[in-house]
Amino acid sequence: MKKIFYLASSCLMAIAMFSCDKDSTEVSVAEVIVGSKFTGDTLKAGSSIKGTIPSRTAPYYMTGDVTVNEGDTLYIQKGVKIIVIGNQSSTSTFGQATNNPTFFIKGSLLVVGTQDAPVEFTINDNLKGDQTTLQDPATDPAFKGYWGGFNCDAANLAVFKWAKVSYIGGPWGANPPTGYSAGDPKYGISYLASKTNATLVVEDSYFYGSVDDCIRTQNVKLSIMRSKFAKTGKSGGEAINMKDGSTGDVAFNLFVGGATNGVKAASVSGTTHQTNINTYNNTILNTGYRQTKQGRGGSINYETLAKGNIYNNMIVNCHFGLRLRSPEYPDTTNIKYGYQYYYGATSDLVAEFNAATTGSVTRNQATDVKGGVGENDPSFKSFTLNLAAGTTAAPSDEAKRTNFFRSTDDLKLNATSKALNKGYTGFSPVNSVANLNVNGIFKPTVSNPGKDAGAYQADNSGNLQ
Repeated sequence: MKKIFYLASSCLMAIAMFSCDKDSTEVSVAEVIVGSKFTGDTLKAGSSIKGTIPSRTAPYYMTGDVTVNEGDTLYIQKGVKIIVIGNQSSTSTFGQATNNPTFFIKGSLLVVGTQDAPVEFTINDNLKGDQTTLQDPATDPAFKGYWGGFNCDAANLAVFKWAKVSYIGGPWGANPPTGYSAGDPKYGISYLASKTNATLVVEDSYFYGSVDDCIRTQNVKLSIMRSKFAKTGKSGGEAINMKDGSTGDVAFNLFVGGATNGVKAASVSGTTHQTNINTYNNTILNTGYRQTKQGRGGSINYETLAKGNIYNNMIVNCHFGLRLRSPEYPDTTNIKYGYQYYYGATSDLVAEFNAATTGSVTRNQATDVKGGVGENDPSFKSFTLNLAAGTTAAPSDEAKRTNFFRSTDDLKLNATSKALNKGYTGFSPVNSVANLNVNGIFKPTVSNPGKDAGAYQADNSGNLQ
């Protein structure tokens, strides 16, 4: 198969400079530039942008919708911080349908940070509220939806590597694009692809606060690896919702406090573009409690004709466990699952390890780790597992609000954890992005299945957040 190389029409590379003395050699890293550098301070409403937004200490600002046109590439370098402020002549409407800036990607987007210098998209600090205490979802700023995220429906490629994206989900205004309705929340990353071979890669990134789905895809080749999702969905919505024709891998991610599921996969009846997703080695905590529709909300959900491998996921204090749903049956002939690691702090949670809700066809797997109330503590280095979850039909307010991390939280596993060596490694990733290579800027790193349950591996090969 031919490899796909994404190259800008004009790439300028600074030449690596060498300086030597008798004791040492210093090598400066070559800077890669796509097109021309953006030289302003503000991404202005109604503007088109391409080229490179360069690293700098000072933040950039975004006041309105910005478009990357067909055939163009926008490359955002490490350490860039973009503060979305909306229309400054109408600050009182920030977050409303007429004033929630959105990136519209019709070409290619490359957001490439590093662990030490991530790329950040956020709002001003005075709007964020207190992220360290329990919040009522009705008033929590995380669910305000101040800006519109990234609409990639017409894109060729979108890459998010070591990115931080927060406070997304502003509503569509009048006359939205086909497939959306006025007033509905925008998805954090919407990729209902209109182009063949559309590709999404998300690696080592952090998403905080979305009103509905944080990521929604359709007919996309994808890889979502080693990322963290918190407070996704106010009263519904998934962290990652993969629709008809999505193919790839979702692995080594952490999901905390999602309204519904961490991962959802579905095709449509009679499809010729079957959804094929491997979901493995994810850690899913305290999800499913804000979904207002009965029988929904949990951890992992496969629906109509979706297929794939589902292994090694750690599901802790979630409303429901793995759910294979009927009457909209997934492709159970081509779904393989097992080796999930379950923990429940209450009898209601334990009763729903198999998603016993009406419509689920999940079956017990001998390889799963399951026990009674409080059994099989995964032994995180630091995290409170006590949860007054209420009942399946009436989740407690605490469960609805326990969806954040404290500064002392650490979900790595202790050396005595029962989750060590509970994973299954006898399968391979789908790796639908194997042929992607953005020369000098980015190449995907698709992690193989891990031997320990969940996202955090004893050998540090999994999630690093």
